[in-house]
Amino acid sequence: MFDTLLDGLIGVFDLAIELIHLGLDVIEYSIELILEYTIHTGHQESEIIIINSALIIMLYMLYRAFFAAPGICRRLIRKYKAARLLRKRRRASQWKSMLLASKIKLISAYIFGVFCLLFLVTL
Repeated sequence: MFDTLLDGLIGVFDLAIELIHLGLDVIEYSIELILEYTIHTGHQESEIIIINSALIIMLYMLYRAFFAAPGICRRLIRKYKAARLLRKRRRASQWKSMLLASKIKLISAYIFGVFCLLFLVTL
């Protein structure tokens, strides 16, 4: 059952990649035809123009990403710290609201789990 689901998921992923590739080929061919008819270039010259344009666009995007990365990292770190603090406060509130018997059960379950893991590791 799991193998069939995994095969289906891989098939869908492969189909999506093929459709994206087909779409990019259509766009490239359209640009190539436009260049051939407007600038009167040959097939090879049109491909060189397209590749150089793509490289220039990619370098510009990398340049922008390089200078935007520190700000994005700062925002992600700030959001991570806020989420971690919120989770810590929720856990502390849950711990304070638990009964003593529940706390003892939870602590003993964690101790038992750690003991079992250590036992399995040392076998």
